[in-house]
Amino acid sequence: MLSSLLVCLCSFIVLMIIISSHGINQVFGDSVISVIPVGSFPQALVFNPSNNNTYVANRDSGTVSVIETNNNTVIKSVAVGASPHALVFNPSNNNIYVTNRDSGTVSVIETNNNTVIKNVTVGSFPEQLLFNPDNKNIYVANVISNSISVIDSNVNEVTNDIEVGIDPVDLEFNPSNNYIYVANEGSNTVSVIDTGNNNTLIKEIEVGGSPISLKYNPSNNGLYVANRDSGTVSAIDTRDNTVANNVQVENEPTTIEFNPANNDIYVANRGSRSVSVIDGSNNTLLETVVVGTEPVAMLFNPSNTGVYVGNVVSNSISILNSENNTLASTTDVNSLPLALEFNPSNKAVYVAGTLTGTDGLVSVIK
Repeated sequence: MLSSLLVCLCSFIVLMIIISSHGINQVFGDSVISVIPVGSFPQALVFNPSNNNTYVANRDSGTVSVIETNNNTVIKSVAVGASPHALVFNPSNNNIYVTNRDSGTVSVIETNNNTVIKNVTVGSFPEQLLFNPDNKNIYVANVISNSISVIDSNVNEVTNDIEVGIDPVDLEFNPSNNYIYVANEGSNTVSVIDTGNNNTLIKEIEVGGSPISLKYNPSNNGLYVANRDSGTVSAIDTRDNTVANNVQVENEPTTIEFNPANNDIYVANRGSRSVSVIDGSNNTLLETVVVGTEPVAMLFNPSNTGVYVGNVVSNSISILNSENNTLASTTDVNSLPLALEFNPSNKAVYVAGTLTGTDGLVSVIK
């Protein structure tokens, strides 16, 4: 009897060891719980905390789908401009702002009834945009105009156009100095805009080849720049706006994500089917994790501290365990995942993708 108990106890201890070392697969046992048809070629998502809806920009339909996330159904399709590219939520007025790349406009959606209340004319080929919580303005990157349009969200009018480098493709806000940083793909620079000084351009920082993605690290006030053509990440010290280090990663770093659970920086390398992990404390390469083919989208999930990676050729989501920076699991989504968004109200991840190039889908994984 005693020997049997000892055998059971040993088996239990072994099981606990296995669970502790591999239990992340159970924590990250994500599967597709819903597939929602939307418009053609959905490529951007944003969550609205004022109504718990998720908004989807459908490039080829010229629409924004509104998903009611309690039952994961589309409750409205909002017509906007041509080729809606990106969205941002403005918490000061609860409106959604949408860049329409081929129209040269930003549509403003009033989210109480999900209707367009204004189309704001900006520069040529607007792509990315962001909300500045310090002055409540919306900043829009106009790729062909080589400018940033500043929209006063109190009146939804352009108050300033700032000339920056060539082909501005991404923006990031730094709350420690209230500056806006702009990645200029065509001039290999990052523009620095002082938003407290009449939105004045104060510096151009030289970085690597084709900077296309930015991410701010609040743990060290650093700004990280993915340089696609040089296979590097430039770490900018925002105290003096100089490059502190250039970290060699792998081919075509495309997207950057910050993980507040460990203060590390994650870099999706589209050309290498990998994610590079940079230690945010000393800006050195920690790990390189193999994921799916052509990773282009990333998201930190605060409910489980996992990093989710969208692989557009593999049609899958790789989920990284940020405790040890290893691949925890892979979830097939049956459509090329172009964008990811977390919904804190139901703790699900929404994945925008297309199956045939025309059929748009949003997969919900949890």
